[in-house]
Amino acid sequence: MGMLHTLELENFKSYKGKQIVGPFKKFTAIIGPNGSGKSNLMDAICFVLGEKATSLRVKKLSDLIHGAPVGKPVAAKCSVTMAYEHDNGKRTLFTRIVTNRAGNEYRIDDKSVTVQQYNSEMESIQIFIKAKNFLVYQGAIESVAMKNPKERTALFEEISRSCEFAAEYERLKAEMLKAEDDAHHNMDKRRGIAQEKRVAKLERDEAEKYQNMKDELTAKQKLLFLLELFHCERLAADAKNELEERRERVQEFESKKGETDDQVTVRQKALKKAQRDHQKLERDVAEKEREITVQRPLFVQAKQEVLHVKNKLETAQKSQVAAQKMAQKNDEQLNALAQQAKELEKKKTDCESELNTQSLELDLNLSEEQLNTYVALKTEAGKRSGIMDRKLNHLMQEYETDKSAMANEQRRAVTIQEKIKTKEQEKERCKRQIEHLLETSEQQKSLLKDENTNLVHTERQVKDSKEQLEKVTTELDDVSKQLSDASGDTAESERVRRRNEAIDNLKRVFPDKVYGRLVDLCQPSHKRFQLAVTKVLQKNMMSIVCDTEETAREAIAYLKEQRYPPETFLPSKGIEVQPINEKLREIQNPKGVKLVYDVIQCNNSAARKALQFACGNALICENADDAKFLAYGRAGDRHKSVALDGTMYQQNGIISGGAAELKQKAKKWDENAIRRLRERRNVLQDECNTLHRTRRKELDVEMLRNKICSIESRLKNTQKERERLEHEALQQIANELEVLQCELSNVQPRINEIESKMRLRERDIKAMQEQSYACADEVFASFCQNIGINNIREYEEKELRFHQERKDKLSEFDNELDRVRNEIEYLRSEDKNRKATQEIDKVKKLEKDLEQLKKKEAKEEKVLSKLEKESEDLKQKSSGQKTNLEALEAELTIAKKEAQLAHREVSTAEKAVLASESVIGRKLSERHQLLHSAKINQVQLPLLAGSLAEVDADDEDEDGSQPTSTATISQEQIDREARIKINYRTLSDELKNIEDEDEVRKQVEKFNQDIAESQAVISRLSAPNMRANQRMEEVREREAETSEECEAARRKARRLRQMFEKVKTDRYRRFQECFEPVTQKIDEIYKALSRNASAQAFLGADNMEEPYLEGIQYNCVAPGKRFRPMDNLSGGEKTVAALALLFAIHGRNPAPFFVLDEIDAALDNTNIGKVASFIYDHAKDTMQVIVISLKEEFYNKADALIGVYPHPSNCTVSGVLSFDLTPFKQTGLNESSIDVSFSAT
Repeated sequence: MGMLHTLELENFKSYKGKQIVGPFKKFTAIIGPNGSGKSNLMDAICFVLGEKATSLRVKKLSDLIHGAPVGKPVAAKCSVTMAYEHDNGKRTLFTRIVTNRAGNEYRIDDKSVTVQQYNSEMESIQIFIKAKNFLVYQGAIESVAMKNPKERTALFEEISRSCEFAAEYERLKAEMLKAEDDAHHNMDKRRGIAQEKRVAKLERDEAEKYQNMKDELTAKQKLLFLLELFHCERLAADAKNELEERRERVQEFESKKGETDDQVTVRQKALKKAQRDHQKLERDVAEKEREITVQRPLFVQAKQEVLHVKNKLETAQKSQVAAQKMAQKNDEQLNALAQQAKELEKKKTDCESELNTQSLELDLNLSEEQLNTYVALKTEAGKRSGIMDRKLNHLMQEYETDKSAMANEQRRAVTIQEKIKTKEQEKERCKRQIEHLLETSEQQKSLLKDENTNLVHTERQVKDSKEQLEKVTTELDDVSKQLSDASGDTAESERVRRRNEAIDNLKRVFPDKVYGRLVDLCQPSHKRFQLAVTKVLQKNMMSIVCDTEETAREAIAYLKEQRYPPETFLPSKGIEVQPINEKLREIQNPKGVKLVYDVIQCNNSAARKALQFACGNALICENADDAKFLAYGRAGDRHKSVALDGTMYQQNGIISGGAAELKQKAKKWDENAIRRLRERRNVLQDECNTLHRTRRKELDVEMLRNKICSIESRLKNTQKERERLEHEALQQIANELEVLQCELSNVQPRINEIESKMRLRERDIKAMQEQSYACADEVFASFCQNIGINNIREYEEKELRFHQERKDKLSEFDNELDRVRNEIEYLRSEDKNRKATQEIDKVKKLEKDLEQLKKKEAKEEKVLSKLEKESEDLKQKSSGQKTNLEALEAELTIAKKEAQLAHREVSTAEKAVLASESVIGRKLSERHQLLHSAKINQVQLPLLAGSLAEVDADDEDEDGSQPTSTATISQEQIDREARIKINYRTLSDELKNIEDEDEVRKQVEKFNQDIAESQAVISRLSAPNMRANQRMEEVREREAETSEECEAARRKARRLRQMFEKVKTDRYRRFQECFEPVTQKIDEIYKALSRNASAQAFLGADNMEEPYLEGIQYNCVAPGKRFRPMDNLSGGEKTVAALALLFAIHGRNPAPFFVLDEIDAALDNTNIGKVASFIYDHAKDTMQVIVISLKEEFYNKADALIGVYPHPSNCTVSGVLSFDLTPFKQTGLNESSIDVSFSAT
């Protein structure tokens, strides 16, 4: 098993800074004075093992930082690192860090981990911080022995980890008890149902007797229903035969109508296609115009850029030519000066060669003795003429100085002359540039004038277009308003446009499913009916007619998606309509009464049902009095009526008029007026589009203004540059020339002055030389005579003159070379070639830019030309398409008139069909009423096919007892009832052969009388519980359900008990695996600690079957004493008992180390020795023990000592010392011979 090797503390409690404690041995003692921080070391171990703040003697984790308790933390965090050494020598570092914000960080081998991963790694080395079976805090050793039985049980549960099953144990136990209670409850319920079953059997017998009488009554009722149904079906069959004949005539007219409708449809499709094509062409034209509007500015911009770059290029080319000329001239001057420098150098070289030759020829051959004599005499002469020589040298130096000044002034004069020449050239360039800017300014003024003229013309065009557009827009709004009013809608033209666009899109998206608005699908047969028809159709006038409800839902979704206004839909196959009341067509009084449905011509057969739904059985009258009479005149025979003036009377007493509004809405019916308005609107829209395209020239106006601003800006810059050159640059050059001329004029007087000085000095030098010569002649008289010369100067002058001449000649060459080189350097410094190169590069760049811009201009011009040509082609196509559209509209009008005539013929034939269908409907309704009555009265009719369950399957009223009315019976219901085939074999032939309806009525009354008598007899009887059989079945069902529930509850209880027993077994096994070895080992350990075989320790559970549910008793008998309860033992005895329990638990579930804080406090010296010996013996093999002790008798047996001492400070600061005792034990020294002392400074 591994062991704790070292601890590293950083700013933890009293340990300031970073301190390393250890290494720890198998038996390590921590010693030190009170208050030095020994227990803080114990807290550090607990902290790194994951202990909470409450166990570390602080309120919060941030108080662990050194200085934090006194409000002066030395750092923002503290940490403890434990080095744990495994058996194989490998070490693992466990680190826990706390910041001043009470944040926790856990690390393993310096890698950040979660607290769960940290605890898991701790548990892998047998450290369970919750159990605390390896930690004994200061003063807590007795509390281990004094735990109550339940606390000991909890300790063992934590150590054995059987507590992991506690929650599951409690849950399954509760569920098991509940399941067993449910099983007992179901058994009681089953007994009650058996009693209820016996009572239900008695009620069933009484009900059977009563049912026999009911059966007789039902047989009579069945015969009555068969008689009525037989004759109802016979009359319906006769009406169907007549209906077939009338339908054949309708089909003939339908065929003719179909041909005319096909013609209308074909022409409508052709017209719609032409309209779509025309609209597409208009959109294409608008799109092309928009593209042209976008493209034209691009072309103009490209053209302007080309012009701008051209101007820049011309200026740059002129500058290039001037720069090249200046560079060429500069190169020529440099070449000439370079050639002159070469010639001067050659002349200098030749002169030097010639002078060297002359030097050899002029040399005098003197012997060595003569030379020595010359030197001595020269020295003597120098002594005699020293003062004169010094004066002469001084004069010579002044003369050379003047000569040098003369040369400098001459060079300066040459330099100034060159500068004057350069400035003159610069002045000429400036004048040429001014002339060029003046020319450019005139060109820009001309261009500005042309552009201003173009701007005025374009602005006039735009203004005229705006005024004309306002007039056309006003007229178009007026026409659109008239069309909007005629469309039955008073909203603004934009809303009308949106609604028209919506219906067009719906027809396009749902072809052959959405037919159009009701107002567009029909029209009054005469103009005088317009107000009345408008009044009746008012709310449905603008409704959209479609085929099915599904189409309506899809169309509504489409409208929502496209954000169109709300619309009302009338699905032809989804609306329930009242059948036409044929009696209303026969009204004679008052005269002139007609059904509103009859005075409307429907252009689309698919919309007739929707029209019938909107009209209902409303009547149209000649005047308001007639309408009022029909609505309120006769009780029980009232009808919705409307007068020709639009006044409508309803059966419920509501009267409504509104002639002015109706007249406005009735304009919809005026087809010719609408057509003219539409044609005018189309013309105005075309004109608007044309004017809008003209208005697009506003962009051209803006571009022209921008262009004019640009030209004005360039003109202003040009004038400003010309003025700058005229008034600043030329003036500056003139000023500089004046300064140079002034300097040049000042140089010549200085030269004359220097020449005058030089002449005076030459005279003085000559006089002084003559004196010097006389003195020398006197000294060198005999020497000159010996060597055969007149005087010494003859010798010296030859040499000196030769060298002076040599020096002067070479100096002349050097001065001339310096002048030429300075001039070359000056010309090179101006670097005219670089400027010429820059101008060339600038021209090349501008030429390249111009080429690219020209390509761009050509490209934009090509695109613009293409777009304009395409736009013109589309306009021509649109014009041709518009002519074709007008022709198609005329053809459609003729086809519609033919179709209207065919529709009237079909309408007359259909009215006859409707009359027959009305008869059939009444008979079918009677049959429905009879079948419904039979079903309600539970009369079982003999059937060949079908079932009475199909009668009113979907159409019964809310209470389920009222029959469906004639007006609301649906076709689906009729189809279902048609499948019901009745078997009339039980009906006698005598009853079947009755043909007179009065005779049939008499037979029915007779049957009704017999039935009434039978019902009276039954009513006098005390009615039994007719639900006895049902109740019996219910009881049986409940009995079966209860049996199943009872069995299910038993199975559930058995299953839960098995699950509970498994968890119980697992919990018991895990608890006992820990508890049993401890009970067996504790007595042995207690004897070893007491060093006496008479000592006894007992550990036993109160509940042997489930020891974890109750307490665990722990008692010890000290050596030589009788049994006493644990709380009556002395402090030392309690300590030994607690240690025995801890060591026994450790033996079963060993942690890698024990940490004990001052466990020897209550022990006397004898017990200390026993405990120390026990720990020493066991620390060698099975565990590592770390103790905090104040008693030498205890810690002198340790393998190593850790000394803790305090530093003097306002806040306690602990220091640590380590001392390894192992070498002393290995050398055989006993404990008493080791004197260990610690001192700290």
